[in-house]
Amino acid sequence: KTMEQLTSIRQEKRANLLVAKQNAQALARKITIEVLAKEWLADNQATVEMRAYLVDKLLPTLILGVEKLLTVVDSQSLAEKERDANFNPLDFLAQYLLRNNPRFSNFPEASPYVRGLRQVSEDLRNQLFNLEDNRLAKIKADVKRRREDRERQQEQQLQEKERRSTLLLKQFTEWNVAVDGKVELSLFQNALRSFTEITEHFPEELKKASQLGHTLEPTDETGRMLTLSEFVQFMNEYISELPTEIFEQFMEHMSKCAAAYRASNEREQRRILLSNLFIKCDHSGIAQLDRHRILNLFEQFWDQEADDHKKVMRNPRKWPVVEVDEADDTVSDDEEDPLDNKADTEELSPETATDAQEPAAETQDIVVDQEPMNDTEEPATDVQESVAEKEEPLTETATESQEAVAQSEDVPKTNEQASGKELCLTITSRSQSQMSAFDENSLNVSQFVQLTETFLGDDPRKEIFAQLLKFIKNGYEETEEEKMDRLKKARREAVSAKRKTMIDVLFEKWDNDGSGFLDLEEVENVMLKYKDGQEAEAIYFDPGFDPSIGWDYTFRLFCPLCYRHKIPWGFQDQRLSKREFRMLVLSVVQEIPGSETFDSFLEFLTNSVERSYSDRIRGEARKKWLQQIVTAAETGAASMEPVYRAVFQALYKAYNFMMIFQDAEAHGGGKKICASISMSERNTKYPQRGDTCLRYVAVTPEDADYMLDKCLYKDMKGVSFSALESGKPIHVPRVANHGNIYFWNTHRRPEEREGSFIVIPLKDKRKRTFGLLGIDTIADPHTKAIFITHEIQFFQGIAKAFSIAYHHIDMRKKLLRITESAISWIQRRSPHVREVVEYMAEPSIKGPDYVLRKMLATSQKGSPEYSINPPRLERKDNLFRDYLFKCVDNSETVTADAYGERHLAFPLRDDEGKAIALVDISIGDMKKLPPHENKEIQRMLRILQMAHKEITKEFHGAEKLRVLEGEQNDETRTDIMFDRLMLMELRDNVSKLDKKAYAELRSYKDPPQIIRDILKATLAIFYFE
Repeated sequence: KTMEQLTSIRQEKRANLLVAKQNAQALARKITIEVLAKEWLADNQATVEMRAYLVDKLLPTLILGVEKLLTVVDSQSLAEKERDANFNPLDFLAQYLLRNNPRFSNFPEASPYVRGLRQVSEDLRNQLFNLEDNRLAKIKADVKRRREDRERQQEQQLQEKERRSTLLLKQFTEWNVAVDGKVELSLFQNALRSFTEITEHFPEELKKASQLGHTLEPTDETGRMLTLSEFVQFMNEYISELPTEIFEQFMEHMSKCAAAYRASNEREQRRILLSNLFIKCDHSGIAQLDRHRILNLFEQFWDQEADDHKKVMRNPRKWPVVEVDEADDTVSDDEEDPLDNKADTEELSPETATDAQEPAAETQDIVVDQEPMNDTEEPATDVQESVAEKEEPLTETATESQEAVAQSEDVPKTNEQASGKELCLTITSRSQSQMSAFDENSLNVSQFVQLTETFLGDDPRKEIFAQLLKFIKNGYEETEEEKMDRLKKARREAVSAKRKTMIDVLFEKWDNDGSGFLDLEEVENVMLKYKDGQEAEAIYFDPGFDPSIGWDYTFRLFCPLCYRHKIPWGFQDQRLSKREFRMLVLSVVQEIPGSETFDSFLEFLTNSVERSYSDRIRGEARKKWLQQIVTAAETGAASMEPVYRAVFQALYKAYNFMMIFQDAEAHGGGKKICASISMSERNTKYPQRGDTCLRYVAVTPEDADYMLDKCLYKDMKGVSFSALESGKPIHVPRVANHGNIYFWNTHRRPEEREGSFIVIPLKDKRKRTFGLLGIDTIADPHTKAIFITHEIQFFQGIAKAFSIAYHHIDMRKKLLRITESAISWIQRRSPHVREVVEYMAEPSIKGPDYVLRKMLATSQKGSPEYSINPPRLERKDNLFRDYLFKCVDNSETVTADAYGERHLAFPLRDDEGKAIALVDISIGDMKKLPPHENKEIQRMLRILQMAHKEITKEFHGAEKLRVLEGEQNDETRTDIMFDRLMLMELRDNVSKLDKKAYAELRSYKDPPQIIRDILKATLAIFYFE
């Protein structure tokens, strides 16, 4: 075997040597090629295609031609000559190239250059073919890769689509699908809309990617339901283009919305049970329960429950179950004494009880006034609801209450019980209205449900809820005397509301031109004709009046009212407002004997002021325009621009952007009106020209360039300051003949200064003038453009409506500034508060419900910022933030979870108990704030509520409280009001320190540093020097 292997190896070596020898012989026989030809294979910038073309087509002839040219030049010794006339090298080379075309010429085979070029050409062709093969392969590979990527992407998209569809199918089951397998469309629209609000807080690079694939449509109000397939199709229209990360966040948001919807269904079931419980406990049948009794039952139930049950419930002695001013924030939850707190809850002074009952009566009166009426039958109520009600006080007068009591006592018992049932229906319908005023003594059904929900906590257990229902049902008792008292009180309120409405309707009918006032002498003359003057003595009756001192008609007419109530009256302009007219009628009716005096007397007055058809049509139109002024203030987000626009729209009809007087064509002779609104200001710039000046804040377009933002001083011509100081309108029938009129437009020629001019004072509740409304017809081409009586009365109505609108907006601006101070303090004292937002309630333009305006919110840095264009929040578009509307509906604090964050909604009430605004405090993922931060928030909210009450009382005519020197200026006073109330609370707390507290401080040998800091800060506040 070994020999065989050696033999095979030897033979293989011999064969290899033979092959190498043969190759060497072939190479030796081969003619060497020229090196110049090989250089075409070197790398250069030219492409392979270009080099192959040159080798095949040009180089074989060109190189030989150049070689031939050089040979001829050398042989003829032409290289040393610059030019030869008989020899042109270019022509010679061209002729050679033409005669020796590579296609047709056969170069010698033995030429090393030609053989080299042929070999080079062959190599270039092989290289070119290999390159083309590689490029084609590359293109094919690229196409294949792209196809595979596209198929993979399509497969991933299909899988993602299937995954999303699966998630949507699963998501649909989380919405408590009904038996028919359908869910309301409005819920999903709300979820999409709320997600767009959340994406607004995303970083800029994610906002564009988070946009929905379709524009959101208005929220469905028809109750349309979606099946499973319709739900998937509906959602895919909006979210199919969302990136995966955004889609995951969207699905998480949908899960939160579904959880909120399930919780709302559970609350609705509890609401039904609590409403039934309310009806069972309402023994008097007036749709009200005693609030303190309910809170007392909550406290008893809390005391007897086990500790594990208390963990899911809220302490009924603490906020938010009770009000912030009812809770004792100086006692911690651990140190709380239940007996002491219970006593505080049960005890209520008679004065407080009276004050709390009267706003409830007034609230019900207002609800009656807001009932819609037919415009053609009772046009007077259009302005009555919003214009006149702004000047109403907190309570009705004692005269009205006494008359109502007397009226109710004269009615037989059976009729009283029948009316009680009728009243029950009325109050029940009222309690179902959107907004309920807070009354510390009573609860309606909606407030009872909300209070119970707050007490039960965020996730109440069914067994605790059932026990509470049974406990309240067995524990709530009402004596027969309390029942009758409630019935009588409800009767008085119903009678008072009915009479108030009837008198207000009479006032509006009498005030046909909408001036807002009635002439005192005219009212007196009509009243004296009642029963042909037989009741004149009763009308003028006054036990303390001495006829010998004279019969001044103003004093004797109001003598009964002033004698009983000791109200100071000042009628410099001899006019009656709606409130004064109502009080006058009730006082006169009380002096006239008879059980049906009110109805007969009011019927007589109504028949005495019948108006013609044309007058009624004119009055209806004008009062509609006056109502629009007030509505503009109520729905304008605390901005004066809509009010100015509404005033000019009331004066002008649509003619090139409100250029023609709206009442002129039908009732004023086609006058062309110019108008201006000026405000009284302190003259700090030029004090030598007077203490005050008039600044024009709104002007019609004709005079805007000459008057807008200009000031009128006392040393200038004009009758404006006379009207400002006297408080009476001044009418100049012919401006050209007056001689004391200041013309802002100096370009108008004297012959063009014809027309009429009138200035109407703008007055507040206390009849103090704060501005002027000026109207003129100087731009009217008619020769007779003088204002007539009913026009002047209408102008006075516009001034009154503007005054109401102005003070409404002024009050809201002050409330916003005070809330801004409170928010700043909350952010400093409670670092766990994530965001604070203030919403203001406004009437809805589209329907009877209200909307919320987002007026103020904290920025990312924590500082309060005003919204430039405050968005409107409608109830139908914010189903998952319904806690905001519940807070306003019931005027009570509401705690809720929205989009995974805990919120505390605190109502800011007016002096009637209605929530006009709310503060929404978000604490993020936390369920409860630390105790010290919670107490700080309660303190800030309590002070904020005090400031709101003070501002609203001033709005209704109360005196301004000025404590600090810096409050002499109104602007500064609003800025420091919150801080001043904090200082007053600090002063009260310091005054409560007794001898024991000071003894404890003295007992320290080395007091802690914090006590020293507190004492130093307190002393620095009260003793700045």
